[in-house]
Amino acid sequence: MLRRAFTVCLILLYFSFVLAPILLMMIGSLGEKWFGTLLPTGFTLDWYAQLFRKAMYVRAMTMSLWIAALTVVIDGAISILTVYAVHVLGSRRIRAIFDFCLLLPIAIPPVVMGLGMIQAYNWKGFSLVGTWQLLLGAHIVYTLPFMMRPLMANIEMIRWSTLEEACVSLGASLWTTIRRVLIPNLLPGVVSGALMTFAMSLGEFQLAVMVTGSRSQTFPVVLYQAFYVSTGFACAATALLILTSLLSLVGLALLGRSFSEEIAGS
Repeated sequence: MLRRAFTVCLILLYFSFVLAPILLMMIGSLGEKWFGTLLPTGFTLDWYAQLFRKAMYVRAMTMSLWIAALTVVIDGAISILTVYAVHVLGSRRIRAIFDFCLLLPIAIPPVVMGLGMIQAYNWKGFSLVGTWQLLLGAHIVYTLPFMMRPLMANIEMIRWSTLEEACVSLGASLWTTIRRVLIPNLLPGVVSGALMTFAMSLGEFQLAVMVTGSRSQTFPVVLYQAFYVSTGFACAATALLILTSLLSLVGLALLGRSFSEEIAGS
């Protein structure tokens, strides 16, 4: 009984530590003034109205969603082909290189990665620094391991080599094998990787603040700048980012579920 009570207390403390700042942000976004007190004073919705009135913030949120969506699509295409090739070849050396490449973006700090990209793509007469293309490339490199890991675990769990041999023995064509067997079986890994990739891309700050320009700034970068304008305005921007992330993740999960049901039904 004492151990259970202690465990419950630890869980409550953990969730309080995680959720308390978010709750304070939500409350602060509705307050008129918040300076030197635990809770804000007054009530207003003007901070949210300002977010949608200023084109800079709307453009930044659109850019974040666009980059996150493209990152998921490109990561998914690269990951499916790479994981399939590594698994089918079955070489230990190739698998070791694959695992090493997955660790590199995780081991290297985003600041170091951003500095490297600035140096690599900033030549005399040619520069990608400040463009959305370099931002997209940075997000792809940074989030690719989080798409490949679930897919590799997924394809190993279903024992794809055995399934592929069964498809060939039954006379199934390559397209039929991919459409009716490979994609439905990899869908849990794709959805899991897509959710993680989308969330990380949408909230990524360190790479974005280094490689973006005034026209390609993402919402986290603009949010950082908003803290120097007004506390209430910054809280409203943070609440909007959290809400957008949650709605996008729920929508992506529902889309993956409906897609899997459609494939299973066909």
